[in-house]
Amino acid sequence: MTELIGVAALAVGGYWIVQRVKRKMAEVENQISRAAAKADPNGRGAKLVLDPVSGKYRPQA
Repeated sequence: MTELIGVAALAVGGYWIVQRVKRKMAEVENQISRAAAKADPNGRGAKLVLDPVSGKYRPQA
C-alpha cells in the first residue's frame, strides 16, 4: 500500500511540474512575441555583401 501512495504522489508531483513548465514556456513565448512586435523590422543592421577577393561577407558601404 505504501508503494501505491508513493507512486500516486510521484504522479501528482510530475503532473504539477509539467503544468508549471508549460505555463512558464507560454509566458516566455508571450514576452518574445511582444518584443518581436516592438522591434524595428529594418533595424537588423547593415546589409552584407560578399567580398570577391577574400570570400568573406562585409557590411555594405
